[in-house]
Amino acid sequence: MIARRLVLVGGLGTLVGCASSPPVRLHLLAVEVDRPLQPPLGRPVVLGVGPIEVVDYLERPEIVTRRGRTGLDLAESDRWAERFEVMLARTLRESLARLLATDAVVELPSDRALEPELRLELQVLRFEAEAAAETTARPDRVVLEARWLVLPGAGDRSLRLERSTLEEPIEGEGAEAAVAAMSRALGGLARILAEAVRAELARRTARPATRRTSP
Repeated sequence: MIARRLVLVGGLGTLVGCASSPPVRLHLLAVEVDRPLQPPLGRPVVLGVGPIEVVDYLERPEIVTRRGRTGLDLAESDRWAERFEVMLARTLRESLARLLATDAVVELPSDRALEPELRLELQVLRFEAEAAAETTARPDRVVLEARWLVLPGAGDRSLRLERSTLEEPIEGEGAEAAVAAMSRALGGLARILAEAVRAELARRTARPATRRTSP
């Protein structure tokens, strides 16, 4: 009888412990651009995006916060609703499609029949919330650092290679505010990439006009 009571008490303790665990909240990055670049391109473009590489420490379900120069904290109750790399790539493609006013932003590698006129490749080197000062516990900004390439639709000759770092203030507290700042930072990167694509397309359009003809 005593052993039976101990088992019951232990079981109740386990149930109480489970009941007191905070619920897991799931989050998604959002598209933060709502209008095309101005002036618009004036013609549709087929843009290939990929591959997109994300540093390994971000590829986890928990939302990551940087602590100081070398520390990382994982949120206990706030997690991504899907694989981080997949979510980031989809959000970036949709942002580029809106900025360039085209439905033909395709994922690469892909077996789709569309042949891209230009391609974008991306390496995400940092993308997390952090405190501006190491003495501050609460993160107050998001930092996004990425290396990116613009390439022709066919071939591997780089047309443009750059590294972009964006900072976005966190307006409010909690994971929702941090994810909102991350969404705005990704929207800012999408705008930089869209401007680079537009500049390359403009250069290609102007090239035949400068070609001299023999008399």
